[in-house]
Amino acid sequence: MTDEKKSRISGRLSGLFKDEKIKKLIIVLGAAGIALIFISNFFAHGSREDNSSEQSNVQSGVVAGLSEYKESVEKSLRDIISKIEGAGRTEVFLTLDNGNENIYAVNRTENSEEKDENTDSSTKSEYFTVRNSDGSEDGMLLKIHQPDVRGVVVVCDGGDEAITKERVLEAVTKSLNISSAKVCITKLSQLTEE
Repeated sequence: MTDEKKSRISGRLSGLFKDEKIKKLIIVLGAAGIALIFISNFFAHGSREDNSSEQSNVQSGVVAGLSEYKESVEKSLRDIISKIEGAGRTEVFLTLDNGNENIYAVNRTENSEEKDENTDSSTKSEYFTVRNSDGSEDGMLLKIHQPDVRGVVVVCDGGDEAITKERVLEAVTKSLNISSAKVCITKLSQLTEE
């Protein structure tokens, strides 16, 4: 910018501030801007509390969710297997290894020092936390690793037919990503009532 342009701009700005109406307008606009900043911080704080309560709900649901997870998988398998040609009425029993594994956000730092011929190393881990709306803190949950399937028993009307067994076995192993050694398929007893 040249000096001439700077002096013209400076002159115009000085002229604006001499007018009382313009000064009052600038003050009112400035105050309105500050008020908007405070209001936006208030609403942003409210949404953070909503997120932390959602996080808390997820964590509390994890403990009770293991049996719900098992029942959900059993129901899904029962529904899909019963639609396979020849399977007919179907019952499914599922066993799981361990429980859910929660993966939390961690900041790890490693230090190593060399002293003569020996090297000392140490690792420091810090968990990230989330403050809940009630003021308590919980670890920041990144993901929940569902338990591994130990075994599946499928009992269906067509469990004695080779082709039906093959179809059911493929459906179970592919859907759960398990080996066929973990699946047992057998015929549903005629005495079983729905």
